[in-house]
This record gives sequence, C-alpha cells and structure tokens, in this order.
Amino acid sequence: MLFDRASPVRCFLAANERRITMLRKSTLLAATAALSLAFPVAACAQEAETVIEPVETTQEVEADVQALTDETISERRAELLAEAIEALNETQKAITALEEENAQEALDALAVATGKLELILARDPGLSLAPVDVSIIERDVLTTPEAVRELRDEIEELTDDGRLQEARRLIAGLASEIVIRTANLPLLTYPDAIKLAAAQLDRGEEELALSTLNTALSTIVVTEATVPLPMLRAEASVDAARELLDDAGGVTALSAEQKEQIAIHLGAARTQLEMAEALGYEAGDARDELDDDIEQLEEQIEAGEESDSLFDSIKRQFNSLRDRLTT
Repeated sequence: MLFDRASPVRCFLAANERRITMLRKSTLLAATAALSLAFPVAACAQEAETVIEPVETTQEVEADVQALTDETISERRAELLAEAIEALNETQKAITALEEENAQEALDALAVATGKLELILARDPGLSLAPVDVSIIERDVLTTPEAVRELRDEIEELTDDGRLQEARRLIAGLASEIVIRTANLPLLTYPDAIKLAAAQLDRGEEELALSTLNTALSTIVVTEATVPLPMLRAEASVDAARELLDDAGGVTALSAEQKEQIAIHLGAARTQLEMAEALGYEAGDARDELDDDIEQLEEQIEAGEESDSLFDSIKRQFNSLRDRLTT
C-alpha cells in the first residue's frame, strides 16, 4: 500500500474521481439509443458510428443532485474521529523518525498515538473501526434504460457462450453511482501493533519496529457504500416539481406552462427509477411503490387535486432508500 507522507490520511483512499461511460455501438452489441438523460455531463469521445444528441437539462435539478451528494458526504465526514486521525498521523511521524534514525522521536510519537487510541476505546469499548477519512468516486453511464436492457441481454449471451472476458468488459461500464469510501483504523489490532512497536524500540530493535508500523498501516480497513445516481436524480426531479408547485401557490394556481414543467420533472423521475432498475440497483417493491406513487402524483396534479401528502410520502420513501443504501 502506498503512503503519502504529506497527507497520511488521504493515502488510503483514491482521490475523488469522476468516470463517465457512454454505451456505444460496436461489433459486439447492437447500437444503443441516443442519450435521453436529462442532466448535463462532460463530453466523451465516441466512435463515429454512434449518434449522440444534445442533453437537455435544468440547472436546478443538477444542483439538487449535487446538494444531495454533498449532504451524504458531509454526514460521513461528521463521523470521522479526530483522535483516530491524530493516532494515524503520529504513526507516520514515528515511521519518518525511524527512517531518520531518531528512535526517541519515534517513541514520543507512538506514546501520543497510544494515548489517542486508548481515549477512543475508553469512550466506546465496543467500537471496532475508527473512521479517519472519506472520499468519493463517481461513475456514470449515459444511455437509456432500453439500451441497458439490450446490453444485459448481450452480456447474458456472452456468459452463456463462455466468453467471460468480453462480458466482463461490458459489465464494467454499467454503473451510475457515487461510491463513498471510508478508511478506518481497526481497533482490534491497530493499538496492539503500536504498543508492540514501542516495545521493540525500547529493546533497540528499530528495524523490526519500522516493519511493525508499516504492517499496521497496511491493515487500514476501507469500507464502501454505494449511492445510485438514478435514485438521486429521481429524487431531485420530484423536488423540482414540488418547488414549482409551491412557487405557484398551489395546484389550482398553476399555469399551463407550469403544469407542463411539473409533468416533465415527474416523467424524468420515473425514467430515472427505470434506469435504476435496469442497472440492478433498486428493483422490486420499493422501486415499484415509488413509481406508482409518482404516477398517481402526475394524475392528481393534472386533475387539479392537492398533493402535499403524496409529495411528503414520496420524500420519505426516497430518504428511507438513501439511508438503507448508504449503510
């Protein structure tokens, strides 16, 4: 495991990255439909035979998606333990001191690290992982639910034929998600490793202590939680529809243009739920119930019926799904 001395915490997690894939026509699979996602993205290189149409979007929906992402990350960052971060930093200080043949400075750093770890365990004796850093990876695929289903059929044919490597390359692009990666100190082993290194230093075994500390750093545990982007986009689209309704002062005050905009947002939400299902993120009862409720919401607004309670119910369902998917 590589360790960045300038940033001892960040080394365990890859830098935040954004990966966007466009499904494209090739000799392996049928041509995909033109893009229909209603969100802005960076341009991606494509083969000449692929037809890419401009992506239509509303900035407020994309901003809402980003806000939901930021909220999730902020919640995870709030869980980081300052004492664990300090213990990790002191471990690196000890390693640097040993490499510079300064055993006393290394011992002093390990003493600080031990104290921080003991404080964590005293506060919460049952804690097994102490979070020290969090980062995100964003992966996105730009296509339609229909094209995803076609590609799934192609992948199934490849696997049935035993062409697993060709199938693996296709599967790799089928992701539309934010992956939240959290680095954790393993409290069942890390404190003992620090104490062992200190004892080795007391005996004059500097090289052995250095090896012990490097091994301890390699035991950092990285956990991942995945948040499907189609679910965030569906939620943001419903939020945008409600904002339009609230700005108008109620369903009876909606203009024809506002009704049309709300219908577009709700239609986009249902498309994103379909995309989530096609990509295998949230199939089954939870997705079906949301889709049914959004369809009912469309009907209520079109009929001029008040829909606050249904909006509230849909919001609770999205919150529940997000909580479940990010644990």
